[in-house]
Amino acid sequence: MERNWWWKAIAVFLLTLLSVAYLLPTAGSWGGFAVPKWISERIDAKLNLGLDLQGGIHLVYEVAVDKAVEDKRDRLASDIEDRLTETKKVKVTIERQGRDDIIVKFITPADIKVVDKDFMSDFQSNLDEISRDPAKGELRLRMDEDYVAEVQDYAVRQGVETIRNRVDQFGVAEPSILQKGRDIIIEMPMENFAKGEGEKYDEKKVKKEFERVKRQIGRTAQLEFKICDDENTFMTEVAGKIPADKKAEIKIKTSSFRKGKKGGVAGYTYLESSDRKVLQKFLDSLPSLGLKLPKDREIVMGEAFGKDDKGNDTPDKIWQTYFLISRAGLTGEYITDARVNFNERTSRPEVGLTFDHRGAELFGNISGDNVGKRMAIVLDGKVNSAPVLQERIGGGRAVITLGGMRGATEVQNEARDLAAVLRSGALPAPLRKTFERQVGPTLGQDAVRKGKYAFSIGALFVILFILYYYRGAGLVCDLALILNFLFIMAILAGFGATLTLPGIAGLVLTIGMAVDANVIIYERIREEVALGKTPRASVEAGYSRAFWTIFDAQLTTAIAGFVLLQFGSGPIRGFAVTLLIGILCSIFTGVVVTRLMLDLVVHKFKVKKLSI
Repeated sequence: MERNWWWKAIAVFLLTLLSVAYLLPTAGSWGGFAVPKWISERIDAKLNLGLDLQGGIHLVYEVAVDKAVEDKRDRLASDIEDRLTETKKVKVTIERQGRDDIIVKFITPADIKVVDKDFMSDFQSNLDEISRDPAKGELRLRMDEDYVAEVQDYAVRQGVETIRNRVDQFGVAEPSILQKGRDIIIEMPMENFAKGEGEKYDEKKVKKEFERVKRQIGRTAQLEFKICDDENTFMTEVAGKIPADKKAEIKIKTSSFRKGKKGGVAGYTYLESSDRKVLQKFLDSLPSLGLKLPKDREIVMGEAFGKDDKGNDTPDKIWQTYFLISRAGLTGEYITDARVNFNERTSRPEVGLTFDHRGAELFGNISGDNVGKRMAIVLDGKVNSAPVLQERIGGGRAVITLGGMRGATEVQNEARDLAAVLRSGALPAPLRKTFERQVGPTLGQDAVRKGKYAFSIGALFVILFILYYYRGAGLVCDLALILNFLFIMAILAGFGATLTLPGIAGLVLTIGMAVDANVIIYERIREEVALGKTPRASVEAGYSRAFWTIFDAQLTTAIAGFVLLQFGSGPIRGFAVTLLIGILCSIFTGVVVTRLMLDLVVHKFKVKKLSI
C-alpha cells in the first residue's frame, strides 16, 4: 500500500470524530440530553431551525434614506444660521428646497460677503456652492453627492444596529438581522414568544408579543425638547376659523399656569378633540382658510385624558394642540441612559433620562433661558407632556411622565418599552414595512416531521439501490454517503447555520448528487475490469480518469448555487448554502474517502475480483 495511505486514513478518522463533536450540541438541543461538559465548554455552535420549521416571524423593512438626508440638511442649515447670526452678526432667512438644497437670504444683500472661503471651509466636505447673487443677497448651497451617499449608507447601517439593540432588549434568542441594499431583514424564532417555562402555548399571547415587538422595531423614537410659544395669539386666530359644523367635535379651550414665584400667570388657547383625524384635517386646512403659520412655528398634537367638572382625569382620551417653536433645543441623541422609575407622589411609572456632558449643558441652557415657559417633550411627533420650567435644571436629567387612567401593568410595560428604545437610540430614518410573514409552531412541527420522512425515505431508497446495483462496492459508497451527511451537518452546525425547509430539500438533493461521483467512477472501473485489468489497476484508472468529469459536473451545479446565494431571498439562500456545502463534501467523500476504502480492499486484502 502507498505510504501516505495511513496519513489520509488518520485524517479522515479525525475529521469524523471532529464532526461528531460539533454535532453533539445540536443533537443534545434537539434530543434533550446533556452534552459532555468538556465538549460544551469548547463547542457552543449548533444548527438552528429556521422559521418555517419552528415557527416565528419574518419582517422586511425599507429604510427611508431620503428622510435621513433631509434631516442632515436641516441640521446643516441650522448650523449655518447660527454661525451667521451669532458669530458674524448678520440677519438671514434660511429656506430648504427639495431634498438637498439650502437657500440663504441676507436681509442686507451686502452681508453675503461674509460667506467666504474661511467660512465655508468647515462645510467643504458637506456642501457645495451652486450659485451666488450679490444683488439679491441670495446664496444657494447643495449637499455634496458623495456626502449624500454616505448619509444614506449610514442610515441603513445604523438602522440595523439600532434594531439589533432593540431586539436584544427583549432577550430574543438567536435573532437574524441582515442588511440587503436599503432593506433590513429581521427573523425571530417562535421560541421567544410561544411560552415560558411551565406555560402552555397561548396563541393570543404570542400574537400580542409579536405586535409589541413590531411596534418597538419600527418606532422612530425621535425625542425632542421644544419651547411652547404661549404668548403668541395665533391659536386664537385658528380657533376663530373652526367651521360651524365642526364646533361640536373641535372644542376651544383656554388655560393658564403660574410662571414662577415672581413671574405671574400666563394664559394660552388650544384646541381639543376626541377624534384625532378630525382635528388633524382641520389643521391641514388652515392655509386654505387664509392662515399661514408664523415663521419657525408649528402646531403639534398630544394625547391627554379628559377632565370632569371637578378637574379630575376621566378614561376618555382626547387630543389637544400645542403651539411650539419648531426648532428643538435638545434632542434624544445626547441620551446616555433611560430607566424606569416610580414617582414618589403618584406611585406611577415614569422614564428617567440621563444626558451626556454636552446634553446636560444644552438642557441647562434651554431651561435657564426659558424659565416661566412651558417646555414640550415631543416623542415621535407627538407631545408627551409640557411642564412649566420653574428654574434652570442642571445635572443633565429629565423625566417623561406616563399614566393617566390606564392600568398599572399597561403603563409599566409602556414605560419599559419606551426606556428600551431610548437607550438603543433613535432610528436615523423612518422604516416602512414592506413584507411580513408569520409561521405558527404547528406548521413548523408538521414541516419538520414531513422533512424527516422525505429525507429518510429518499436516503433509504438510494442506499438500497446502490447496494443492489454495485454489490460490495455499493457498501463502500453507502458508508461514504453516511460520512457525507455527517460532514455536511457538522459544517452547518459549526457555522451556527439555520436549517430551513428548502435546506432539507437541499440535503435530500445532495444525497442523490453524492452518488453521481461514485456512479461515474464505478462505471469507469467496470470498463477497466472488462478490459481484463487487475482490480488494483482498474481502481487507479477509474479514479484518475473520472476525476475531471466529476469536477466539471459539480462545478456547473456550484455556479448555479452561487447565483442563488447572491440574488436569492432567505429560503433560496438556505437551499443554496446547503447545496454548496453538499457539493464540497460530495467531492471529498466520493473521490477521497471511497478511494481509501477501495485501496484497503485491493491492497490489504488483495482481492482477485472486485464485487462491482
